[in-house]
Amino acid sequence: MTGDGSRNKLHEGKAKIVWDAGDGTYVVEFKDDATAFDGKKRGRIRDKGRCNNLISAALFELLEREGVPTHYVRTLSDREMVVVPLEIVMVEVVVRNVAAGSLAKRLGLEEGVPVAPPVLELYYKSDALGDPMINRYHVRALGLASDEEMDRIEALALRVNDVLSRAMADCDLRLIDFKLEFGRARDGRILLGDEISPDTCRFWDAATNEKLDKDRFRRDLGGVEDAYEQVLRRVTAAAPTWRAARPAVSGPAQARVYITLKKTVLDPQGAAVENALKALGYGEVSGVRVGKVIILDLAEASPERVEEMSRRLLANPVIEDFTFEIVRGTGARSHSVPV
Repeated sequence: MTGDGSRNKLHEGKAKIVWDAGDGTYVVEFKDDATAFDGKKRGRIRDKGRCNNLISAALFELLEREGVPTHYVRTLSDREMVVVPLEIVMVEVVVRNVAAGSLAKRLGLEEGVPVAPPVLELYYKSDALGDPMINRYHVRALGLASDEEMDRIEALALRVNDVLSRAMADCDLRLIDFKLEFGRARDGRILLGDEISPDTCRFWDAATNEKLDKDRFRRDLGGVEDAYEQVLRRVTAAAPTWRAARPAVSGPAQARVYITLKKTVLDPQGAAVENALKALGYGEVSGVRVGKVIILDLAEASPERVEEMSRRLLANPVIEDFTFEIVRGTGARSHSVPV
């Protein structure tokens, strides 16, 4: 089937149409159609497609600048973006910062209660099965992704959470939780795909906790169109600040890699330090982990390369956790990446 005469329709889903642009890229067209509860509830949200496309574009651009590789290439129109073709990994990743939706029901938590550290969940991307929750053992058994790919996907998901949580604070929004999809590019790299919008994220107003996302449609709260427009206005207003505050700087930089034993691994040195501190009267200390810091002087600042070096050589991923920060240029802000 042909769209405008120069591209072919590849797929039409509940919220988007994917076109082959014929030049090695795809065009994603965002629709106004809305569904909930595995398609049992259907409707249309005026201008949802435009809002989701422009919000996603702004957030993809921010994430790219922060070292998160995405499928986004450029915005083509108010409702269309050009993307890199991906082989989608059939594992959806949900990151939760606050109890809401199914998490609140499953764990008996009051909606709105913060969860720390963030909860990361995996779901099998299958409409026929209702997208059931799975774990890494299921991923292996079903052959959905390799352990290395899942390590990368989970690290990127937590990095996205770090970046977006800060960005949403700039918009006077709370990032409650969100769903991500990842895929394999033709060169084998894992890239963030799909969209980042009120369809896939829970956004609450920072002052009032008013819901500004798809829950307004799911729960018949009214004001759905205004909620999407509000998020777009706030993101659009904050985007220039993000570009100014987080410039994409190339050239020399310094990386500081912090390595500690995993919490499940006995840390006798940390226990000794904890006991010594308590003996000196510092009873408020409830735990100590002793680690090491490795400082790298870099000719070019690349979070992906630092993560790769850390995972392949600097840390033992079987027994150690690591985080790192990159300081780019004189007076530049640190870039902290939990992995």
